[in-house]
Amino acid sequence: MKWGIYARNCFEGAEAFRLGALESGCFAWLRSVSDYSSGDIEDFDAVVVFGLQGRGPDVLRDYRAIGVPVFVIDYGYMKRTNHAHDWRTGHWQVSLNGLNQLPDWDCDSSRFDALGVEISDVGGNPDGYVLLCVQTTGDASHGMGEKELKAWADAQNQKWPGLLIRPHPLQDHLTYGLPVCPAKTLEEALAGARLVVTGNSNSGHDALISGVPVVATVPGAAWDYLSSETLPSKEQRIKHFHLCAWGQWTWAEFRTGEMHRCLMQNALS
Repeated sequence: MKWGIYARNCFEGAEAFRLGALESGCFAWLRSVSDYSSGDIEDFDAVVVFGLQGRGPDVLRDYRAIGVPVFVIDYGYMKRTNHAHDWRTGHWQVSLNGLNQLPDWDCDSSRFDALGVEISDVGGNPDGYVLLCVQTTGDASHGMGEKELKAWADAQNQKWPGLLIRPHPLQDHLTYGLPVCPAKTLEEALAGARLVVTGNSNSGHDALISGVPVVATVPGAAWDYLSSETLPSKEQRIKHFHLCAWGQWTWAEFRTGEMHRCLMQNALS
């Protein structure tokens, strides 16, 4: 099997993926995503693209147009990478043909159990506030800039008057004129909330783990089928997180080839 790996030059995660492909008995080639020209496709059996910024969407579109499966690699779901400081240790989603596409095969509990994540029966505060979790501007999952996010935040405030906003930690100055939740951590903020509202943020997973219902207002969340003002059952949520655990891997796991064998057996069979 021939893998094409599109990433920025000298990106460690791409090299980890290449080594794992070789370990699994496949061939693999690194390609510069920034140098990709629309339609410049090659003879690969499957393609990997790290993120959907820059030319990433072109890679995804062009290979999908000729029927080649494309795995998008981005920040994961649980104990995930969040920024450059934890790229080597956190989990990355490996998502077939788009962002936040969970595995469509039966997933056992083994990878989830290994994470040591506890799913709460019920959490938050039924008499608490509505917590608005804002994403960063320009995120590929929603495509909104600051102006659009301001309009989105205003619309949510109209629907849930008195909500408290939790700005994104990387852009905590962007409060969009709304009252800010005073909690210092997301865990503390969730403990006081009766409901979380967001676009399609991974904070929805944090809410579901903590036992707080969450509403997605923008398509594309991995958890959008659990979006509701009523908390899904613990059984539903556990089943969902089994899928999440099999849809994310670390760079160390990339290198072993275990992930490639899993994808070839389940996603590409």
